[in-house]
Amino acid sequence: MIIRFLKSNNASALLFLPLIAIVIWVFGFFDPIIIPLKHAMPLYEMVAGIFINTPWLSTLIGLVLVISEAFLLNYIVNENEVLSKQSYLPALFYIVFMSNNKAMLTLHPLLFGNLFILFAAHKLLSSYRKDNTFSQAFDAGMLISVATLFYFPFIVFLPLLGIGLIILRPFSWREWLISFLGAALPYLFVICYYFWYDILNYLFYDKMFYSFLREKQNLDNSKSFYFMIGFGWLLLLLSMGKILLGGEIGSQRTKKSIIFLVWFFFLSALSMSLAPEISTKYFSALAIPGAVFCANYFSNIKKGWWAEFLFLLLLSSLFINLLA
Repeated sequence: MIIRFLKSNNASALLFLPLIAIVIWVFGFFDPIIIPLKHAMPLYEMVAGIFINTPWLSTLIGLVLVISEAFLLNYIVNENEVLSKQSYLPALFYIVFMSNNKAMLTLHPLLFGNLFILFAAHKLLSSYRKDNTFSQAFDAGMLISVATLFYFPFIVFLPLLGIGLIILRPFSWREWLISFLGAALPYLFVICYYFWYDILNYLFYDKMFYSFLREKQNLDNSKSFYFMIGFGWLLLLLSMGKILLGGEIGSQRTKKSIIFLVWFFFLSALSMSLAPEISTKYFSALAIPGAVFCANYFSNIKKGWWAEFLFLLLLSSLFINLLA
């Protein structure tokens, strides 16, 4: 019922999707978690520091960000014709993927990072076949750079600027130069600030490169957690298989957008290897392309009962894991 309802692109989904998110995030309010600010990047340290002593407020802001990003992703997908069929399924799967474990039901730096990466992706995707996109190229570079000031491993998305310009536009060296100037600008201000106060080494070693140098801890979770993660990855692989085989892909713009998202997926996976620890919240960047791939897969399943069954199994595994 949920998949069929959201496939219809019904406006009442604007109320239904936040309700799903709230039901899941209730678990975060029962036992709120605060992500420590030690070794945090400058912008996350500045913003999250305001809420460090109010865990419930941090959780509320995290919930608002997830809902907002879900609708933003859905708008980007529909506005840029990323999928041949419009629906609210991308928003649904983004909410599920961003809420699959208690560690994610709080304010963490990747929530802010995803927000700016989504805006950057929109700037690149919307540049398709436009005559003059200097401002969009600059904005995309600056937005990715700002995302890294919340979560530095998102530095792996800088090549997405070149990839997007290659896939979506004819070559223009000015656009390439402008995009990377946009990426450099936020760091020019940050480095000047830390240099002025003679704490530049603190920026490099305690914030930017700390996550690369820290020894990773192994996961130690319940069987329900591993079942949920395993089933989620199975759906994601099935969805990617559908995409890569070219099933139900329409216009040339849609094909190019899908190629862009495939690259996005691989860069997201690379960012996981740079995370300071092994935790599901560091999978967050994967939720963006993963939600789009799953939306495409579920919208094209011919047997409606099978789509409903698969999603019910995914949702059930999520709740069992949260209750464990």
